[in-house]
Amino acid sequence: MATALDRLTYAARQTARVAWYAGHYAAGRRLLKPMPKPDFAIGPTPSRAELTADMRALFEREWRDIAAGLFPAPRGLGPEPAEFLRRSLLYFRDLPQVDARRHGTLDDELPPGTQADGLPDYYRQNFHFQSDGWLSDHSAALYDTQVEVLFTGAADAMRRRALAPIAEWMQGRDQRELRGLDVGCGTGRLLASLHGAWPGLKLIGIDLSAPYLEEARRLIGRTARVKLSEGAAESLPFDDESLDLVVSSFLMHELPKKIRADVIAEMARVVKPGGLVVLVDSIQKGDHPAWDGLLDLFPHYFHEPYYADYVNGSLEAWCVTAGLAPVSSERAFLSKVAAFTRA
Repeated sequence: MATALDRLTYAARQTARVAWYAGHYAAGRRLLKPMPKPDFAIGPTPSRAELTADMRALFEREWRDIAAGLFPAPRGLGPEPAEFLRRSLLYFRDLPQVDARRHGTLDDELPPGTQADGLPDYYRQNFHFQSDGWLSDHSAALYDTQVEVLFTGAADAMRRRALAPIAEWMQGRDQRELRGLDVGCGTGRLLASLHGAWPGLKLIGIDLSAPYLEEARRLIGRTARVKLSEGAAESLPFDDESLDLVVSSFLMHELPKKIRADVIAEMARVVKPGGLVVLVDSIQKGDHPAWDGLLDLFPHYFHEPYYADYVNGSLEAWCVTAGLAPVSSERAFLSKVAAFTRA
């Protein structure tokens, strides 16, 4: 049972994270040149106070689930303090490169891909204007800091909302007999949270980026229960109906329409009847109409070539088309967490 000390510890950790990354955000804004205002109509946007209150509600919701025993409190995920500080310094050193791309004064350094190199063209881009795209150790070391700064310390908490529908589904099941897959696992943040909550679960993480997989190995540590493998989400190397659980976080909005449909179809193909698919990604138009303007602005300020198509669609409808049945859906700050089952 969670104690008052447990609650205080959880609150202190989340408060410290938010303060740390909010400080990075504020300092970064002073270093970046202002972007021109968009020349298109945008929807309504929230105030900073509304965003802060909604983020606070996200943490409160997570604590209620922890206190109810659905899953344990999150452990600290990240490098040692010295490495943590080094990555903060790397983040600020990289900002001038990011800013140059935002303003079009630094050409895209990534050459077009070919099938011979095993990486599809859509993947070889400077997503978010980040240096090296997904393709280097430098990018892998920066990525988690960049994402947490963008969401002022709430990115991991948004990913961890996937644990709630999984905990409900896990009731009555022996975790040691189950196999789970994280599609597009990146640096392994969601994968590490799953392993921390259910250490008996056999987990696989698949991603196209070797440097990001190496970062995931460092994060998760040595364990026979978690395997990592290079591979494409649109062509999963697993048999039909061979996995009990499939998850993915912040992948769908990075994919072209055709590839996104293929990825969802692959998830539906590999999950067993009665199995669970849980997707965490950006909210879409209509999920919180008062915030629709943020979804208009995001691809203007960041290099997100497929984001506008994503937010104007329906994750739930795409999954139903692939043969998955909705179980639950939750808005978690700027993300949505949608769970489905295979009939």
